[in-house]
Amino acid sequence: MLKATPLLATAWDKGTLVGFARCGTDFEYRAVIWDVIVDPAYTRRGLGRRLVGSLLGHPRLRRVESFWLSTTDKQAFYAKLGFSLNSKNIMVRMGKRAA
Repeated sequence: MLKATPLLATAWDKGTLVGFARCGTDFEYRAVIWDVIVDPAYTRRGLGRRLVGSLLGHPRLRRVESFWLSTTDKQAFYAKLGFSLNSKNIMVRMGKRAA
């Protein structure tokens, strides 16, 4: 997964990984933010906001037309970062590994 991820952001506390986010992109039209994860002991400290912000503000993504992400329960959090619900029909096809 990490080898195929063009950009990622991490947060560390004295050598311990406490936050992580990754971004798949073509560096031109789309960027998809995946796996924004913060250690529960470090939540409510702004780490998630900083992780996502570092991806949104990355110099290599300045030309990207749109940033996409999927969330089941953090819509309010992402709305504060400028994301909005999209009315497009998003479809998913699960691979054989997921079955």
